[in-house]
Amino acid sequence: MPARRRGGGERRRARKRTASRPWWLLVLAVVIVGGLIAARLLRGPGSLPPRPPAEATVEVFFVRYTGSAETGSLVAVHRTVPSGGSAARITSAVRALLAGPSAEERREGLVSEVPRGTSLRRLEVAGGTATVDLTGSFAQGGGSTSMLARVWQLVYTATQTPDVRAVQIMIDGRRVRALGGEGVMVDAPIERPATMPAF
Repeated sequence: MPARRRGGGERRRARKRTASRPWWLLVLAVVIVGGLIAARLLRGPGSLPPRPPAEATVEVFFVRYTGSAETGSLVAVHRTVPSGGSAARITSAVRALLAGPSAEERREGLVSEVPRGTSLRRLEVAGGTATVDLTGSFAQGGGSTSMLARVWQLVYTATQTPDVRAVQIMIDGRRVRALGGEGVMVDAPIERPATMPAF
């Protein structure tokens, strides 16, 4: 009989130990969660990594002629494009250039000397130069004024980020010596002038 009572007591103590375990687990979980929340509050919002913006604003350069269409100059307009690295933003800007001015911009007298139907084949940025490979229509049509205007449109549009200083123009995957019969030289990278050119 005494042996049975000891066995019953041991079983009751085992049940008590088992019943008390969830309390310790609950207290431990509360302490861990509270510590994480306190650490986040102490760090403050300034310590969290900033989120990159979803969109970016780029400049696209079109042309306005004055003085009975005898003198042309570049005019910058803005486009909203997806955010990204330098090459991605320049690619978006060049595509916007090839799309031409909006209807409202045309009413304000802006035009583009880049021929319609010109497409971007490839764009790469390396060593401070953006290599822009365009389809052959970029080199067709127009006289010297038109050729100069489209080259400067492209150069200014593609050199708007700090890491790009010059543009190498390629046509249908090849480096060409000059554009059109007027002989606008494009065989070497073209830098953006400090003063915006007139043509």
